[in-house]
Amino acid sequence: MRIDRRWFRKILILLVLPLVFALYARANGDDDRKETKYRWDIVHLSSFNPPTAFPGGFARALANDGSKITLTGHGTFDLLEPDDVTGGGTWTTWAPDGTTVTGKGTYRVQHLVRFDLAPGVQTAGLVDNIPGATGDLTDQRGGLLFVKIAYSDGSKGVLVVSCHLNGGPDFVTRPASPASIFEGITASKGYVDYWNRVPPIGPPIPVDGSRTLFHIVSQDETRERE
Repeated sequence: MRIDRRWFRKILILLVLPLVFALYARANGDDDRKETKYRWDIVHLSSFNPPTAFPGGFARALANDGSKITLTGHGTFDLLEPDDVTGGGTWTTWAPDGTTVTGKGTYRVQHLVRFDLAPGVQTAGLVDNIPGATGDLTDQRGGLLFVKIAYSDGSKGVLVVSCHLNGGPDFVTRPASPASIFEGITASKGYVDYWNRVPPIGPPIPVDGSRTLFHIVSQDETRERE
């Protein structure tokens, strides 16, 4: 079969041009996810006056029958490399009575599914002791993270980490995240979905637990588009 060379060249150009444009955009910083690495934490608040954040906290979520999972953990992820993930933590599951432990162990993060940044600014009074944090709160972000995880008992699931930044005291210059964003975690484990997050307990008598943070670990200095 004879192929017209002019048509062959046109088809080749149409196939190659999108790749050329994509490579050009990435080389010139037009991809606003370029070389941005984040750290996520389930945080521990050692004090509420002022609020003081450390790694090593816990968060909980409930399944449809009231059974519960408790997770600890932290890790990192790269938006351009879904398999470039680190981290994990511990898990404990509880029966609906809230006292009977049905399983426990560790888990590790395997793959980034999705991360979406959210608007909002951290409360000005927070003392940030997360490793690698700048301490001035400018590297903190609100957002919603989905990662695939593997449990030590052989089951697998998806961990969802959501961070709502409270903003204030001047909510014009330091806006809070939208109320539609929850604070805490949900998780699946095998066929069980612990879909109902247990929210953090705030004032007037705040209690530690179910709080999260995202930090920018590294970022291309030529691009500031968050």
